[in-house]
Amino acid sequence: MKKVLFLGTLLAALLLGAFAVAAQEAATLNVRNINGLGPVLVAQNGMTLYTFKRDRLDTTNCVEPCTNNWPPYTVSSTEMLTLGEGIPGEIGTIERPDGTLQVTYNQMPLYFWVNDQAPGDATGHNFRTNWLVATPATVYVQFDEELGYILVGGDGKTLYTFANDEPNSTSCVEPCSNNWPPLTVESANALVTSVNIPGVFTTFERPDGTLQVAYNGKALYFWVNDAARGDTTGHNFRDVWFVAKP
Repeated sequence: MKKVLFLGTLLAALLLGAFAVAAQEAATLNVRNINGLGPVLVAQNGMTLYTFKRDRLDTTNCVEPCTNNWPPYTVSSTEMLTLGEGIPGEIGTIERPDGTLQVTYNQMPLYFWVNDQAPGDATGHNFRTNWLVATPATVYVQFDEELGYILVGGDGKTLYTFANDEPNSTSCVEPCSNNWPPLTVESANALVTSVNIPGVFTTFERPDGTLQVAYNGKALYFWVNDAARGDTTGHNFRDVWFVAKP
């Protein structure tokens, strides 16, 4: 009887484990480590996902014949959207000109590349410098109509630098940091930067013991009055705060 009970318990545990793996794999967006590129966003089927530099937030500029080579990642309904465990930011959808729903990550439309044959392929990365693998990074690049390419955090919000800071240090502590929250990570290993950003990312310890991220020695911050992705209302504030640019 004990053996039967043990086998039943073992079987239940294996089934629960299988369900957990299936649930994780079933997420609309997941992460896969690809050699040379690091963590990359992949679709439910495991295939690599890309972003298009000419797209804007919640807007696609890739229609036919572009979509013949870069099929959009679409879903039938917004009700089943899921983000894999540990992925920062948000998943969403936009309605394409043909009425289909395209998946977005931090409001950027996501695509496949027609020449990728199997999970782990990323042959479309840097194609004509306009197509990049989508990454769940601590810091990545986003295009702003007025300011050009700027750095944004994992949630897609704009990042800033403070002119009064010394290299790899901060002069913005409370109450300054109430308005300019620092970009922090739990550990140096948790710092993940998007591919193709030139320069050097580092971390340093703030007075409160947290680790702040710096880019080329300049500490990175958010601005409390930026309400949404794409906002850059802190740029040129008092002539000492500026958007961080690659």
